[in-house]
Order: sequence, then C-alpha cells, then structure tokens
Amino acid sequence: MPAATTRRRAPYANGEKTRAALVDAAFDVFAQKGYQRLSIRQIAEEIGTSHTALLHHFGSREALLEAVLARREEREGPGREELIRERGLLASVPEIMRSNAAERGVILLDATLQAEALDPDHAAHAFVTDREERFFASVRAALEAELEAGRLRDGLDLDVVARLITSQVEGIQLAWLADPTVDMAAHLAALMDLIRR
Repeated sequence: MPAATTRRRAPYANGEKTRAALVDAAFDVFAQKGYQRLSIRQIAEEIGTSHTALLHHFGSREALLEAVLARREEREGPGREELIRERGLLASVPEIMRSNAAERGVILLDATLQAEALDPDHAAHAFVTDREERFFASVRAALEAELEAGRLRDGLDLDVVARLITSQVEGIQLAWLADPTVDMAAHLAALMDLIRR
C-alpha cells in the first residue's frame, strides 16, 4: 500500500517541482527582459522549454506572470518582514527601495500588471487587488509598531499615513522606471522623516 501511494503521488510531486523550476526561470527572464514584449513562445524559448509545457502548467501568459510575482513575494517577503521587525518601518523602507532598484524588469512588469489588472475582467484582477490589500495592511501594522515604540509624530492618522506610504512606494517606482536617475530610497527616506518623531 505505501508503495502504491508513493507511485500515485510521484507525478504530482514531479509536476509541482517542474512548475516551480519554470517559475524561477521565468522570474529571471522577466527581471532581465521584462514581460510586455515577450510572447508565450519567446518566454518558453528563453527558459529552454516548449510553449505547450508552459500552457500545460499555467494556462496563459498572464497566469505565468501571476505565478512569478507570487514567487517574488515568497523570495523577498520573509527578508523584508524580518528587516522591518528588527529595524522598524521608518528605517527599513528606504533600504527596501534601494534593493528594488536591482530588479528593473520585475518592477516594470509588476507596475504594468497593476495598471492592466485595474480592469475587473483581467485574469489577474483578484490577485492584484488582494496583494494591494495585504500591502496596505502590513504597512498599517508596521506603523502601529512604530507608534508603540514612540518613533512616530503625535496626531497622525495611521490609515492615511499607510496609504501615503504604499502610494509613494508605487509612485516613485513609476518615476524611477521613467527616469533611472530618480533616487527611490532618498524619496522614501524624506517621507519617513516627515512622519518621524
């Protein structure tokens, strides 16, 4: 019986392993070359597989992009959270923005998807909406911790400040995509100084 169970699970496990490897490879391609100009066939060629394999595992180019962005969060999320826990939001945000500057292709595709997915009929609409809500909630919670630690100015509306920070992060990334001389970290540091006690 255990042997049969192992045999039954093996194709699923192998499929998940293959899917994960494809996502990691696509992540690297998107980070270097972006997403918009690549067809599913070109993406497959870049990562050394067939377009039918990509469609089998993901169903569409948009679903592959969604998987890549989810993988980015899996890769970077824990490190970001640990940094914020250790140093606080005010000190961490500029450093996070400095790190983001190393991923132009991923930032571009992220911004593109975010704009496209405003359409409720877009395949990634629910994914992007949920991610935005989680981003806001995480910043709001980090601001609570900063307030408790006595590092925020008195009288701030934390909901408003959380929205200012999330909007500034997304907006300054767009400005940087248009003009790479924009110092994203410096802009976020200036915003943090405005709310710091």
